[in-house]
Amino acid sequence: MKNKLFAIVLALTMVLVLSACHKTEPAEVTTTAPVVTEATETTTAKTTKATKTTTAKESKTADKTVIKNDVNLVGTWDDRYSQRATMEVRGGKNNVYRIHIHWGSTAFESEDWTMTGTFNDTTGELTYQDCTRTTITFDEEGNETDEVHYRNGTGKFLYNNGELTWQSDNDDYVDQCVFIQ
Repeated sequence: MKNKLFAIVLALTMVLVLSACHKTEPAEVTTTAPVVTEATETTTAKTTKATKTTTAKESKTADKTVIKNDVNLVGTWDDRYSQRATMEVRGGKNNVYRIHIHWGSTAFESEDWTMTGTFNDTTGELTYQDCTRTTITFDEEGNETDEVHYRNGTGKFLYNNGELTWQSDNDDYVDQCVFIQ
């Protein structure tokens, strides 16, 4: 009798433990963007939901608005190609961002790029003209050595579907970098 009671308690405990480990998937939420109607230009700023029947011209305007409002460059981006580069983007006031890219070559060496970029909502380009590329090395005692390769480097990042593709005018090997958040 003792063994049966122990087996029942053990079975119930396992059921409770396994049910507590149930993984829930996040729900996908779809939102609609507001569409500005022609009447809003002559009166106060009113918007209507995108679920309203619209003409093709109004629909294209709504799509452009969604693209502009959905671009959030601030944060940490990882290079999906090499999986060795990380980009930190800060700022955003007046579409101006501070960008730092760290590429870990080895445990003792890395490449760093620091620049200021300006984002163009219409073209989806984040352009820069002040890039500094530095190689940082550490010796066995932990002493750091910085070697600046260039200053005032130029290039751009192309924003498309939540990804930033890097096009550097000074480093052709980074053109395969595609950063994702």
